[in-house]
Amino acid sequence: MTRTSLILHAADGHALAAYCHAPLQAVRADIVIAPGMAIPQSFYGDFAAYLAGRGYRVWTFDYRGMGESARGPMRACKADIGDWVRLDCDAVVRHASAAANGAPVFLLGHSLGGQTAPLLPSLPLLAGLINIAVGSGAVRHNQPGTRRRAPLLWYLLAPLLCPLFGYFPGARIGIIGDLPSRVIFQWRRWCLSPDYLLSGEPGARAAYAGATFPVLALTFSDDELLLEEGSRLMHQAYTNATVDYRELTPQQFDVPRIGHFGFFRRQQEKLLWPLVGDWLDQRSAATLACAPIAATRR
Repeated sequence: MTRTSLILHAADGHALAAYCHAPLQAVRADIVIAPGMAIPQSFYGDFAAYLAGRGYRVWTFDYRGMGESARGPMRACKADIGDWVRLDCDAVVRHASAAANGAPVFLLGHSLGGQTAPLLPSLPLLAGLINIAVGSGAVRHNQPGTRRRAPLLWYLLAPLLCPLFGYFPGARIGIIGDLPSRVIFQWRRWCLSPDYLLSGEPGARAAYAGATFPVLALTFSDDELLLEEGSRLMHQAYTNATVDYRELTPQQFDVPRIGHFGFFRRQQEKLLWPLVGDWLDQRSAATLACAPIAATRR
């Protein structure tokens, strides 16, 4: 595998830091990893290397204002989640599609990265979606401990600290991580809506219904943040897509814990990562097999 750093530019010209993890053999498909909230792309590096070892070219990136894509102080970043999706993630998907030269392109979304996938303008370029720990962040779908703390975050900390600091200083108080003010207030709106972004973001439910690609959804019974009920709600919104929905338990794999973040830990290479690798093998082969037929029809 080779790992190459690069700078991509969104449609508005904003520079984004990205990495290409390329296999040494022929590329089977391209995978874009869309990060979760306040999670740097480096968190997904080991998993990206694993997929590259299976013949996939994997693209990781940081949203504007985050990680290696930060330009200046956080308070100067005026982005919201819509910018992260419709400009940043969209730019990476389009770059991957151009590099793929006809090979299928898949999006792998962790948490927020999967929740927002249907909002991508480049959605028609995707051959499929892999959701890891993706569910509703609505307060009513939070785990009990998170639900008890939610009013403190949404009604006190965010409204108080964002005007004071010019951004949400989550890292210094041990909550989520540093975030641009517009990001956390858009997220707040979703989390205080009964069906999360499906009811809190205009057009989101229709965007979910408009997706027609296959979806693999891996959720975890010991997710410390999200209830399984909310994950099912989100995936049931894919009314025109085939969803392979799997709720996994640590006991199935004889591990003490998986949780919201544990799938991407290196120790899961032999246990959990093949679930995605095998699904990609099947879907990429099926997509390529159908390509000549589609080309003939055109």
